[in-house]
Amino acid sequence: MGQAPYNHVFGTKDYVEYVEGNMPFVISIPHDGTLRPEDIPDRTCIGCSKNQDIYTIEIGKAIREHIFKLTGFYPYLIISHLHRAKLDPNRSIQEAADKHELAEIAWTEFHHFIDSAITEVEQKFGKGLYIDLHGHRHKVDRVELGYLVSGEELRLPDEFLNDESFHEYSSLKSLISNNNKSYSYIALLRGPESFGAMLENRGYTTVPSLNIPFPKEDEPFFSGGFNTEKHSSRSGGTVDGIQVEIGLELRMEPVGRIEFAKTLSEVVLKYLKTYYFENLTY
Repeated sequence: MGQAPYNHVFGTKDYVEYVEGNMPFVISIPHDGTLRPEDIPDRTCIGCSKNQDIYTIEIGKAIREHIFKLTGFYPYLIISHLHRAKLDPNRSIQEAADKHELAEIAWTEFHHFIDSAITEVEQKFGKGLYIDLHGHRHKVDRVELGYLVSGEELRLPDEFLNDESFHEYSSLKSLISNNNKSYSYIALLRGPESFGAMLENRGYTTVPSLNIPFPKEDEPFFSGGFNTEKHSSRSGGTVDGIQVEIGLELRMEPVGRIEFAKTLSEVVLKYLKTYYFENLTY
């Protein structure tokens, strides 16, 4: 691998931004856009969320820069700049764009850029990691990790979750069958070297993790959405996915969110070395 140019590609009317990378890590940010063009009407879907995941673009860019500072390499970054009231790229095109042509074009470009990045990762490195970056507003202010496993399923005993029938539906589908540690699905979800445990060890309350293996029954929990399903190994290929949800309090504190971005960067690098590339030199 060599240093990549800091290359930006923009979609139609600059609604979607694709920043090229040169390492086996892809980030998408669907819900922090601020653009409200008059030629795209607000979505009229009843009950659908239109909240902005504030500061996730800033956090995503900080992750990219910190990884470059540490390694000399860049992750791929895909950003939707349309406000969620206009487009929700983490939904099917029908719900996301509300049948508006320009919004549908932006949706298509957003997902095309993610597909392009993941295809390039698979061709160059054989496997890799994809994170769909979000912010939540739940009362319990912590990091939530979505592997396409619901809170109810996470509360099942280990022997149930370890059944192969669950593996097929996980965003870690490829990693389960091919990881350097030969760890079980449960170990990957909430073991001592799981992604959640790595964040937890750095001081960030995280679910699922070793100490918080599942959310309580009365606690809302984001388990991963359309993007995580569409672009992770759940749908084929060898790039695994995690929906990372950051609590509001953590995002609102200027120094804290940048420190979190740095920590998440370092956890991603450790995770890649632990499970994907033992001989990683950075």
